[in-house]
Amino acid sequence: MTAYKPGALVRYGQAGVCEVGEVVTMNTGAGDARYYTLTPLYKAGSSKVFVPCDNGELTERMRPLLTKEEIASLRKRAKETACPWNRDFRKRSEESRRALGSPDRLDALLLIKSILAHKKEMAKIGKNMHTTDDYFLRDAEILVFSEIAHVTGKPYDAVEADWKKLLSED
Repeated sequence: MTAYKPGALVRYGQAGVCEVGEVVTMNTGAGDARYYTLTPLYKAGSSKVFVPCDNGELTERMRPLLTKEEIASLRKRAKETACPWNRDFRKRSEESRRALGSPDRLDALLLIKSILAHKKEMAKIGKNMHTTDDYFLRDAEILVFSEIAHVTGKPYDAVEADWKKLLSED
């Protein structure tokens, strides 16, 4: 298990890019436990996240940020990978939740790609897509684009526009 120092930057689940704060001890009712405090940097209105230091399953979700080389590789893979639309709402929602929780950022990028393609098709026939798909799209965008923006030092809006253009190309 990796020990994280205060000030380290990690990606944690759907909270996205977080700064590791102090390790705090809290009484959980079953005794004292030590927790990493994580402060999400890009999710507006997010509260601190407390991750039990001795819970390997949860601390494994604290992952190092992508490197610029990994981002370049993701860009190529996302552009080249086809994303068929799942018409079954229930299955699509399960797949979307899985993609958002996946440690592989490609899963979230492919989710974005498939929803953008569907949105484009719906616009052609004058319809809106399901609200739930809009929520999944927004969450995936914040999750991935905030990390890319942070690593590359580019403004979030510029990253979002660039990647949406890439993922929307036919």
